[in-house]
Amino acid sequence: MKRFYFIVLMVLLFKLPIIAQTTYWSDDFFTNQGWNSDGNWSISGGMMVFYWSPEVQNFDFSCTSPVIHLIENTNEMVIKQYLDVFYTSSDEVAEISVIYGDQEDIIWSYALSNGNWGVTSGEELAIQISEYEGMDVQFRFRTYGATTYNWNWWNIFEIKLNANLNTDLAVVDISGPIQVDLQMPGIWDVQVKNLGTQPVSDFTVKLFDYKTGDLIGSVDDTEQIQSQETRSYSFNWSSYAAYNTAFYGVVTFDGDEFTGNNISKSHFVRINPDIDFSILVWDNDNDIETVTDPEQGDEIQPSTALTRALDLAGYDYDFCKSLPNELDDYEIVFVTMGCFCVS
Repeated sequence: MKRFYFIVLMVLLFKLPIIAQTTYWSDDFFTNQGWNSDGNWSISGGMMVFYWSPEVQNFDFSCTSPVIHLIENTNEMVIKQYLDVFYTSSDEVAEISVIYGDQEDIIWSYALSNGNWGVTSGEELAIQISEYEGMDVQFRFRTYGATTYNWNWWNIFEIKLNANLNTDLAVVDISGPIQVDLQMPGIWDVQVKNLGTQPVSDFTVKLFDYKTGDLIGSVDDTEQIQSQETRSYSFNWSSYAAYNTAFYGVVTFDGDEFTGNNISKSHFVRINPDIDFSILVWDNDNDIETVTDPEQGDEIQPSTALTRALDLAGYDYDFCKSLPNELDDYEIVFVTMGCFCVS
């Protein structure tokens, strides 16, 4: 009989439907979206971090989010994090709370005496926050105890707020060539996913040229798209003019409960002129990372910024750290000169 119940339970578990979820707010900490920090808290390089140094006795420090509106049907907050503990025989505590109006509720608490939490690259913690849906709230990450010395660090890599919506179509990707020749057609695909719990139909998918504002193409889909289904739409296009631009996809549907994911990220497109040219990148700087990549958010060398841009644009180029004796073979030469260092 016990085995029978076990089999029934397993069948039920495997038949449970996948819960559709929409991430409507997120922060990966490559920029500060309005967090207020004190003490040993900081935001940089894709992390919100509490660090033990400088050592402070009897401390109580926090990092508090800006005011965030939790939309209807908000169900959870997902935090990708890692806590690294130096000394476990202590009374230090990590805490997450939600502030609404003049009230504050603790929604997660962890004592350092329990040791490390998660993995070094970050592990997801899901906290149910459905009771606060529809409210304007702030989230507070707090650390307190006898001494910061007992910590190593608390790294928060990303925070996401999810909601269960009945109807939500999203553009999840746009793919296709990054360069085409004059008058030569290319095909770009826009991927649309139904993140809602209900099937929907009668929606429109469009592709736009960012630089000119022109509509590349439009598709009206009357077929039902099921919950969690992804569908692809192809657009054929060619140009009589040579220029650099970006394409982006848009999905529109009457009754869509969240429109923040209806527009895709931009997809770079270069229409090549009928001209042959060669490029040289001369890395002549002092190997110091002084540039922040606006797309990836990491600190890189100027030469890396140049080569990433050229790679994205689909250009061929030569790269060197020592200038060749002969430059007549190149129509374009990029040179990085480095930054001034006092020594």
